Amino acid sequence: MGKFFSKVLLVFLTAFLALAMAACGNSAKTQGESSSKGKSSKKEGEQIVIKIADSFPASHLIPKTGTLPWIKRIEELGKGKIKIEYYPAEQLGKAASLLDAAKNRVADITYVGPLYVNDKMPLSGVTGNPGLVKDAVSGSKAFDKLIKEDLYELEFKPNGVRPLWGGTTNPYQIVNSVHKVTKPADFKGLKIRTSGGLQEEMMESLGSTPVSIPGPEIFSAWDRGTIDGTLLSFFSWPGYQTDKVAKFSSKNAQLSAFGITYVVNEKAWNSWPEDVQKAITQASDEIVEKFGHAIIDEEAILEEQYRKAGVEIYDIPEADLEKLNEELEPFNKKWAKDLDAKGQPGTKILEKFRQYNKEFQNK
Repeated sequence: MGKFFSKVLLVFLTAFLALAMAACGNSAKTQGESSSKGKSSKKEGEQIVIKIADSFPASHLIPKTGTLPWIKRIEELGKGKIKIEYYPAEQLGKAASLLDAAKNRVADITYVGPLYVNDKMPLSGVTGNPGLVKDAVSGSKAFDKLIKEDLYELEFKPNGVRPLWGGTTNPYQIVNSVHKVTKPADFKGLKIRTSGGLQEEMMESLGSTPVSIPGPEIFSAWDRGTIDGTLLSFFSWPGYQTDKVAKFSSKNAQLSAFGITYVVNEKAWNSWPEDVQKAITQASDEIVEKFGHAIIDEEAILEEQYRKAGVEIYDIPEADLEKLNEELEPFNKKWAKDLDAKGQPGTKILEKFRQYNKEFQNK
């Protein structure tokens, strides 16, 4: 009898423990599901903080006309979900290191000037070639299209970044304190500051003496006679006190243009929700044309100021301009052939950029 009750008790206890363990398991599963749902919900509701870095001081026209309005628009479209932390003035790296800053995610998004990283993005430096960009609007649209449709796979993706938008300045002008320059022969004998590379070769071919010095030294070098002038677009004059030393400036030359891009780390981009990506994409698409028009508007204001200050600003006659561009065209062909020889599609990219510029100039 005792053995019988012992067996019944054992069966009862076993069944009880089994039920208890099942209940605990279900409870744990329910808590786990609840916790998982709560975490997902929290993530969906979290504000995405994005770090953007560039090399420009806040007073520079590129942040004023491009970067800051773009950031404001991203946050507007994000409707409280996106917060931008902006680091200007080389706070997270100098201009030449900002591609690496994006690649290594020191910042999520950075400014990249292709001419500063020519060893890594030589094709993207096509904006620096002469005779291609006519103005900041058509040039910006053309460059934006080029980097997204033709250069992403070739130069951006291999560096771990994705282009968000691109733009160009108005073309550089020939600015000096000796005489008006309207024909190739007028360059002869002038000591012209260049940023090296293609600009240096161009000035040498036209008979000028190229002098390679940093931008911040332009005024002091000019003031003491080391240079007679420089290649510069109007929007850069304030930063270099150019109006204090310049006496003559062309207005419609197409010597070269400076291209800018803002890029995002690929892994960062892929980690963001679709609505965040859409907001950034829309803001980026919108800023390209606005940036171009703003550059043109700002330069018109500056031009008027410089005229009043006594600088003679003139148009190169169309026939002379055509001759000047003809003189400089071999540099485009050389640039393309040099890249072709290295196994890169220099000729193809040059023609694409030329085609896009003409396409947008006609709109």
